[in-house]
Amino acid sequence: MRGKQNNLNHILNICQDGSSTNILQQLQSVTEQKVDKVDYQQQIERWNKYQELLDEIGKKCGRDVGVRLARNVKHNFNVFTDTSSAGLAVVGAAALLTLWGAFSIYSIYYLVGSIAALSFVGWQAFIRLHHPSVIHFKCSPALHIDEFAYMRQTIRGIPPAEHDPIVRLPVLEMSISRAWLAQQGMLKFMESLRDIKWERAEERSQQEHLREE
Repeated sequence: MRGKQNNLNHILNICQDGSSTNILQQLQSVTEQKVDKVDYQQQIERWNKYQELLDEIGKKCGRDVGVRLARNVKHNFNVFTDTSSAGLAVVGAAALLTLWGAFSIYSIYYLVGSIAALSFVGWQAFIRLHHPSVIHFKCSPALHIDEFAYMRQTIRGIPPAEHDPIVRLPVLEMSISRAWLAQQGMLKFMESLRDIKWERAEERSQQEHLREE
């Protein structure tokens, strides 16, 4: 057991500037940083630092070592995509056909099922049309270790483990105002307008005026 723990510590240690630091301790220290909920910029910086540490872990994960990093990032902001639109359209059409058939054959089970499916489609459309004012992000990373990775490389026919060990990493959450994000995007755009040279624009307008004459 002690040997396995030493191997785990060796994998999780990352050398930076000649010194070895434990990546789990860094992740934990980032999650324990006290940041004011209304300090959105500081929240984003903490989130990005956390993702950079996960990038370092991801570099050590690969098929050869049989370890996979799953970030499991979730948020409460949903939009219509080609896949979601097509899926909801198919489910809605099937539910309507089932509803019509339920009235034809007088089946209460089909009727309840079709109403439930239409309610699901309506709810999914509602949450995509009415976006929340505050976007909540949650990152729950985990390391999935494939116990049979090495054996399958040399012995054919070895099935994968039904329940591979999982190492849960520290969880980080963040809540950002959607209005603030939109404002920041507009501010960056307004700053980019400084690159436009008015003198050049004025010269072009004069040249165009001369050409017209």
